[in-house]
Parts: sequence; C-alpha cells; structure tokens
Amino acid sequence: METQLLEKKPPHVWEEERAEVLAKKISELPLKIEGTFLETQIQRLYEELEAKGLSFRPSCYLSDEWGCPDGIPIIGIPFYLVDKKLSRIEEEYTENLETDEEIILYLRHEAGHAFNYAYELDLNEEWHSIFGPFSRPYRDDYKPNPLSKKYVKHMQGWYAQKHPDEDFAETFAVWLTPDSDWRKKYEGWEAYKKLNYIDRVAKEIGLLPPKRQDLEQDRPVSALTVTIREHYDQYNS
Repeated sequence: METQLLEKKPPHVWEEERAEVLAKKISELPLKIEGTFLETQIQRLYEELEAKGLSFRPSCYLSDEWGCPDGIPIIGIPFYLVDKKLSRIEEEYTENLETDEEIILYLRHEAGHAFNYAYELDLNEEWHSIFGPFSRPYRDDYKPNPLSKKYVKHMQGWYAQKHPDEDFAETFAVWLTPDSDWRKKYEGWEAYKKLNYIDRVAKEIGLLPPKRQDLEQDRPVSALTVTIREHYDQYNS
C-alpha cells in the first residue's frame, strides 16, 4: 500500500517528525483525497458500480473514521489514509492499518449504506421483510453465529449480523464485488433472497437519480480541531 511505504530514516529523525505531527490539529493539516492512492481506490469503486449498471456515485470525504452520516448518502473515510506519516502513526497506535484490499472492502460496504440511503430503500416494507426492521436497536455487543446461512460474509466479524442496515450494506458489497460468483456461492442459503433482492432493485432503479441528495458531511477534517495526539488519546482512553 502506498501509504505504508515511508522512507526509512534514522529513529531520532522520525521521532522529531512524529512529535511535530502529533502536535498539529487535524484541521490544520493539508489533507485531501485528490492525487493520492485513495483516489484510485474510489475510482475502482465507481468502475464497479458502473459495471453493475448503477449511475449512483457516492461522494467521499475525509473524516475521523469510516462511515456514512446517519441517513446521508456520502462516504466518510479516515484521514490518515492519505498521508504516509499519519498512516504510520495510526499503525503504531492501533497496531492495524488497512491494506489495499481492506480499503476496497470498506468502500463497497459503505457504498451499500449510501445506496440504501440515496434511494430510501429502507422505507419500503419489502426491505423490512427481507432484512428486518431498520428501527432495531444498534448494539455493539452482538453475538454472531459463524455458521448462519441467513447472512453473507464480506468483512471480518460477520458484520452482516449486527443490524439490518449492516446486513444490507454487506449484502450489497458481496453483490458488487467483481467475480464474487454469489449465485453459486450462496445457492441454498437464506441470504440468497437478499442478494436477489439487491440484484432486482439495482436493475429497476440503477439509472434513476437518487431520491436523497443531501450531502452534509459529518465530522469532516476541516471541523476536527483536536490535535493528532488528542485524537488517539480519546480513542485509547
């Protein structure tokens, strides 16, 4: 991954640069998607959507974490992915940094949320009958069943089992993934009807303009006035 390739420097040089970065406010950093590796991944997502016959292209912006603002068809992406030094600091603090393939997995998942919100699919009774009530409480301590065939498997942690909204996003991601061969892989699974639903709906509305085009950003980098150090302190406290 491009962001992981940081020039080898003497330890004391990196420590000085690291301290300088940690002291800066996120909003002060010249962060942008354009011209970075992340831009190529977003373009990859758009090409996959086009290949599936969808005209929808969710806008993306830099924030403090992955996600779509509640009900808004726009994708927030962690700011550290566009800067090599920030990526290194992220890996130091969390002992984890998204690989190339993990980034596209996240993008496909978040595109599922955005597609759902853009066309207000979760307001339809059919959506609820297939995925479950959108109003179901959102719990972080869910206990997934690894053997369940009611849900697709896309991201780690059987994330589709967390909430109907996540179930849709994960199912959309599997459907969107090139060469996923979902018809064969999920034949006989209860999850198959969910994939069929998305395939049918995509053909019906794929070329229509979104019903919701409100692109209000939640926690964009321009509004993140904490320092890099404070950002990680609050997540590790």
